[in-house]
Formats: sequence, structure tokens, C-alpha cells
Amino acid sequence: MAWRAALPRRPGTGRARGLSRRAGAALVALLLAAPACGDDEQPPPPEEQPPPDEGACKLGYLGEEGADIRMEVIALDSSDAARPVSDGDGLDIIMPPQGGRVLFLGVRATNLGACAVQLSGSLRDPETGRVMSESRTVNLKPTGDGWGASVDADISTFANVGVCPNNWSGRNLFDEDYEIVVQVKDREGRMAKEVRQVRPACNEPEFEVECRCICKHGYILGEACK
Repeated sequence: MAWRAALPRRPGTGRARGLSRRAGAALVALLLAAPACGDDEQPPPPEEQPPPDEGACKLGYLGEEGADIRMEVIALDSSDAARPVSDGDGLDIIMPPQGGRVLFLGVRATNLGACAVQLSGSLRDPETGRVMSESRTVNLKPTGDGWGASVDADISTFANVGVCPNNWSGRNLFDEDYEIVVQVKDREGRMAKEVRQVRPACNEPEFEVECRCICKHGYILGEACK
């Protein structure tokens, strides 16, 4: 896809992030194998991501000022590449540096300022109405065609929606139909939102056993994954 080519990747950046993610994954796998210390054990909190420095952002305006915001949903896959998400698509459940499992939900958008965009992503179980969500402020990288996007080499430009350990959904998180919602809001308060029907999947071969364990319905925190 042409827009993908317009997202430059700094040499080694994606690989370094991938290695860091996998190094963190090895530690998490060991922790998951350890017995629980008590009924009140909680999953580790996600790492706090500092908001972009609005004063330092000089990316300017994307597209046509005053026009309605247009947006497309993108997500990171298990190869650390961003791709568009359409209704009915599979969506990779990914091991992040902070542990657990997340969906990296991002956006490609135009007709808004590239700086300090509020990005929100959520996964909803349509059977129960339960939702897991995450929001953050991001700067969208211009792609040279009037659009800007989350950058596949920088996970801080995606909503990191924590979905596992699965202590919230009434069924497995993988190989079932769910709904994602991605929303952007610019500094003027204008918003746009897209909804997609997706099927999350454990598609990281080296982490598949742990993924299918901690993302299953009824997983108990501290349970050994074999």
C-alpha cells in the first residue's frame, strides 16, 4: 500500500523495539509460570507514556482546514508492521514490553492538526457489553499526502489496549468475534470515530501457548501456562 511506504523507519528502530518486546516477554513468561502468592494478586500496571511535548511539535496541519476529519483504523500485527483494519479482519494479540497482552490500535487521519491528537482505542465484547480501553495524546507523522498516521516503529503512537490476562470477558479473547472502536479528537475538540468487527488471534508463534492461556475465559492470575 502506497501510504505505508511514506512512513519512514529509523534504521534499527523497529528491530530494537521488537527485541526489547521479546526480552520483556521472556521475563513475563517466567513470572506467569510462578505460583500465585495470594488471591489479591493483580497484573502489573502498564508503563506510563509521557504525552508529546506540544510546544516542540511543528508538524502543522494535515489536509484541509475546516473540513470534516477523515480517518482510517490501523493496527500493529505480529511482525511489528502497521496495516489497515476492515470489518471481519483478524487482529493480532501482541506481547508488549510491560507484559500481559494488548491490541495496538492506531489511526491514519486528515483534516486536523498533526500535534496533540487525543487517540482512544477500545475492545468491546458484544455479548456482554464489557469494554477494555486506553487513551493517549499523540503526534501523527505526516505521510506526504495530506494525511498523518501512527508510526509502526513507535508503539507510543498507538493506543495500547490491554486485553489479557482475561479477567473481564465472558469468553476467550482469541478466535471469537469482538468490536473495536478507534476515536481521534484534535485540539479544537473536533472528533471522528470508526468501529470495526474483528477476530483477535494469538499469532506470535513463540508466545502462542502463553497467549492462549492468559487470554482464555476463566484464566486465574498466577496460573501456570503449559
